[in-house]
Amino acid sequence: MTYESPSKTLVVQRSPMGQSAGAGAMVPVSAGAGGPGAGSAPDSPVRVVPAWAAPPDTKVLVMLGDSASEATTSLRVLRHKLEQKRAEGMWTFAVTSPRDGEGKSTFSTQLALVLSESQRARVLLVEASFYKPTLATILGFRVPQGYGFSAQIVRKMRGSMEPWCVTALGPALHVLAEAPGEKSFPETLHSTHFQNAIGFLARGYDFLIIDSPSILGSGDMNVIENAVDGIIVVLRSNHSRTGDLRDAVKQIGERKAVGAVVWDYESPDAAKKKTKKR
Repeated sequence: MTYESPSKTLVVQRSPMGQSAGAGAMVPVSAGAGGPGAGSAPDSPVRVVPAWAAPPDTKVLVMLGDSASEATTSLRVLRHKLEQKRAEGMWTFAVTSPRDGEGKSTFSTQLALVLSESQRARVLLVEASFYKPTLATILGFRVPQGYGFSAQIVRKMRGSMEPWCVTALGPALHVLAEAPGEKSFPETLHSTHFQNAIGFLARGYDFLIIDSPSILGSGDMNVIENAVDGIIVVLRSNHSRTGDLRDAVKQIGERKAVGAVVWDYESPDAAKKKTKKR
């Protein structure tokens, strides 16, 4: 696959962006369901708790309210492509980028929102950036104390049979995030329990999206690659370097690469208008 192919690259235009599940609700998970790692994950239910706060910054959420925006349209095009992948048996996707600061966490969030739009699919957004967690901040909710993703994996490693705890941000969108400021356990990413957790959790959802660490500089993304069906690489317009993309693809390979997303793109016409105003 070549990333230069327009059919493999989604361009997201820059645009201005101007009932959750009840506490303790249990998500049934079929022990016989398929999915990555389905045979090896422990059988425990998933406990859903409501978000403790509404997003303080509506930038992420309101963007979907403008159904005519180019960004929303582009995300819905990607949703259609992922729905086609779902029909082929692919429903766990990692969102990553060559380096930090390219917008992958914001994109992961908006992709999860679009996939769950109008309850057309049940979506779980998972945070695997244990060193630099941002999802709770972006979405404006508090992770219940002691229930960050890595902390829950540690308890599973010690034999705990308690349910996985996820946060409901809507009737069709759940989030399993790290708690900013709390101790995280990044070493759990390299344990078999991480892959088992993804395989088990994926059984209860139509899509599982992983906000992943960047590729270059560590082997974390190579571990996550083994736990997912596909990988989406996010690039920021006028920020990402071609050499970084080439090195990133070389590191993770093209076997599971779904394509690249050019994020925060500004069309030449829009750039010219902005220059004239100055």
